[in-house]
Amino acid sequence: MSSALVRRSVVWLGGVATAWMFLVLVTGTTVTSTGSAEGCGHDWPLCHGRFIPDLALRTTAIEFRHRLGSGVAVVLILALAGSVLWLWRERRPLRVLAALMVGSLFGQAGLGAWAVIYPQQPAVLALHFGVSLLAVASTALTAIYVHGLQGEAEAPPPGLPAGLRLATWALAAYAYLVVYLGAFVRHLGAAAACPSWPLCQGGVENPGWLAVNVAHRFAAGLALVGAVGLLLAYRRLRPVRPDLALGGWLLLASLLLEAASGVVLVGSRWSLLGELLHASLTGVTFTAIAYLCLRVSLGPQVALPASRPERLLIP
Repeated sequence: MSSALVRRSVVWLGGVATAWMFLVLVTGTTVTSTGSAEGCGHDWPLCHGRFIPDLALRTTAIEFRHRLGSGVAVVLILALAGSVLWLWRERRPLRVLAALMVGSLFGQAGLGAWAVIYPQQPAVLALHFGVSLLAVASTALTAIYVHGLQGEAEAPPPGLPAGLRLATWALAAYAYLVVYLGAFVRHLGAAAACPSWPLCQGGVENPGWLAVNVAHRFAAGLALVGAVGLLLAYRRLRPVRPDLALGGWLLLASLLLEAASGVVLVGSRWSLLGELLHASLTGVTFTAIAYLCLRVSLGPQVALPASRPERLLIP
């Protein structure tokens, strides 16, 4: 097998692994939303003491399907990490991404197993969702990076102001906090305190639940403002860094869609479809801001092959 074919195969592997990690995120949300977390009892990695349990019970089938998907994800991520380190181990960003992929994957699995064997508090369960997002984003960034390596890099344009790099990373950290608050609301069962949008009218009278809901909604609004600010800053650099302007638009669009899905979620009284839609768009949003962090950290990185001038690549 030629070197070029091997590299293209790794690019395809990155795409498959990214899609699969999003699927695992969705099935994990299904487990939480349907109350199937104890579908296999308190056994792990077995399910009711068996490798393949009786799937007649709906909760058992949902939990077992999620575990099976997570097992496949382990194989895909280890294969992707090993491949990129074998082919491009001289590239520090890929070494970091590979470590983050594998670390967050096993961290996610460990927290999931811990939650099954020893039922956890909502704060720990929310952290499990947060680590899952890190696994999804790091896999997606690895796929994007190796895809970019297939092009011919141009000479790098001028670097970025340090303040803009800091602002991008600050928004990413803040977005992670917003995600954690949302996951905490769900695992706490506090959504009933705010059954309307944008105000919390007619909800359960629980001051603690109300405070968490209001904090999440307010924080999400500030994240949207921050995304607009970053986009305006990126647009000023568009002549030399069109990749950042594109990433800024993608982030803003995903945030708006995520906010809209939150409204749909409340309006549908937290239906399963609403939960899955909101969780999926949360994954897209976090991946978008992580993509921007990668771009600003790597510095200038635009490569435009003659046959496809619209393609943005990483040298």
